[in-house]
Amino acid sequence: MEAGLTPRLAIHTPELVTFHLRPAELPTRALAWLLDQLIVLALRIVTLVALAGLGSFGLALWLVTLLLIDFGYFTLMEWKYAGQTVGKRALGLRVATVSGARLEPGDILLRNLLRPVDSLPFTMALGGTIAWLDPHRRRLGDLLAGTVVVREAVADLPEAVFDTGQRVNVFWSDAAVRQRILARVTRDERDLLMDLAQRREELSTLAREAVFADAARHFRARFNLPEAEHLTDEQAVLNVALVVRSP
Repeated sequence: MEAGLTPRLAIHTPELVTFHLRPAELPTRALAWLLDQLIVLALRIVTLVALAGLGSFGLALWLVTLLLIDFGYFTLMEWKYAGQTVGKRALGLRVATVSGARLEPGDILLRNLLRPVDSLPFTMALGGTIAWLDPHRRRLGDLLAGTVVVREAVADLPEAVFDTGQRVNVFWSDAAVRQRILARVTRDERDLLMDLAQRREELSTLAREAVFADAARHFRARFNLPEAEHLTDEQAVLNVALVVRSP
């Protein structure tokens, strides 16, 4: 239902391939934020107890750490876990760029530097209002950083994708290839794979062949995939998609 309420955000890659991100709805974002705030609250309590024995100096130091904890938690988590905090991960959300580029530390830093402004006058009131007005549910920090909070797309492959014209996924059965794909794939590449798998039936025959030929060429080089003459370009891409999707 959430996907129907919030318009998908179309991303156009330099390879002339379009895929779509599904912006998260505000109730889901709010719940993820609440989970993260519980963690931040626990960190604040721990530091207060740790600094309580230092008297007035400890209290002053604790007040400084409040800002550092709030900013540091979101920034470090989103940097370390590719756009996810504990709350976002629990709700299946992730920060992505609206340009389709890789999420960089600078993007994460900018969107979190604006977090205190978005929190005015209290509990993300300004940011929540701006996100409610924005069709893609972006708060002020997202608008300035060029980011958007989206729903994960990994588990959205239809059952028809499993019919790839072969009994064995050669990329999954080869442990070295499987680990190489999972270690190297980026968020944007994962979304592209999911979108190609989901929307391939919407393409004309010529467009479908051209798109999958370009995608197969990219992923063969990107993941150093072994030669498999029995696989078409489309089957090769779908096999990679199934590796990325597999738990």
